[in-house]
Amino acid sequence: MKTRNNDACKVSVIVPVYRVEKYIDRCMKSLLKQTLKDIEILCICEEEDSSFKTLCDYERSDQRVRVIKKSNTGVSAARNAGIKAARGEYIAFVDADDWIERYALQTLYRVAKSNDAQIIAYGIWPTIEPKGDKRGMFQYSPNRNVVYHGNGMMALFYEHGSKPYIGNKFYSRSFLTEHNILFHEDIDIGEDQLLQFEAFGQAETICFVKDKLYHYDIKRNNSAMNTCEQQQIIEDKNFKLLQRIMSHKRERYANRYNKEYILWILQYYGEIVNRSVESISENRKNEIFAIQGYLKEMSAEKYIDNLPKEYQYICERFLSYPASKTDYERIHLPYKLFEIYLTEQSEGFYEKMTAASGVFEKVKRVHEAIVFHEFRHLATKALVRFGVF
Repeated sequence: MKTRNNDACKVSVIVPVYRVEKYIDRCMKSLLKQTLKDIEILCICEEEDSSFKTLCDYERSDQRVRVIKKSNTGVSAARNAGIKAARGEYIAFVDADDWIERYALQTLYRVAKSNDAQIIAYGIWPTIEPKGDKRGMFQYSPNRNVVYHGNGMMALFYEHGSKPYIGNKFYSRSFLTEHNILFHEDIDIGEDQLLQFEAFGQAETICFVKDKLYHYDIKRNNSAMNTCEQQQIIEDKNFKLLQRIMSHKRERYANRYNKEYILWILQYYGEIVNRSVESISENRKNEIFAIQGYLKEMSAEKYIDNLPKEYQYICERFLSYPASKTDYERIHLPYKLFEIYLTEQSEGFYEKMTAASGVFEKVKRVHEAIVFHEFRHLATKALVRFGVF
């Protein structure tokens, strides 16, 4: 294997590592077996971590692996260290407890070069069929091959796969450094989404690739996102994210994209008011009033009639709170209708992107459908629709 030293390469893969000893081999093997060989793998890890020795073994056996020793100050700081150390034309982010298809980087590099793209969003899929509220993650994967030129903010708001995850994003390194785009290290919930709000508006060309190349492990028992007792902390941090994003809007976009920001707030924060009056805590009441202020600041009353009906109801609850003292009936937000609405809003802002063809692509597609259990997913959707469970 070729020694990199200070040479450039095609892709730098940034892997923050923290207490994932059960998964690290799976992740590393998926990266080392990539069909694109001209890559570097940057593993950011503290020396005291149980995976550190394993990573050092990989570094000794393959010159493409670099272990960056760093004290644990959060995933944002780890990713920033990786960005600053990267030498690739492009940067990919892979969490240490996830993994990617062996042809992922080759596919993404080819699309990026052929379209001169600064950002590529690509398919992400859970390792197991999710249940309940976690099924909403299916909207985080692109559902078509399209390219946006000079309409990055429209891509951010209306295209599947644009947010919130960083794992299914592929960035031009020169683009990130030119615009000084880094993760905010004081944000540890939603830091990836905050970066996308800053990056998408600066990008000239953004591609969406529906190929499902990223395996996302959603059954991590020690994940903060799955720990019920920390839910309150998570909700508070999510609201801090909203405050930062709205501050960024004031600085950069003033009165632009008001409808889009309104829709995003209703989509991501509507559950705060989509509950019975009695269950709304004092802390949540303060958040409702803050969101009410944001909506009025953006003249939501001008745009409300153009929103899907259910989102109109949510918006009205925010704007009228606490005028109505009656108990709220929970509003069901229809995923399929909302998907149609997004598609309608994005018309005219994108171009269709030619997908690769040939026997290999057809075989790859069948392989993808099996590996990402798409058939099981479709069966589950049918059972849900007919009320079986």
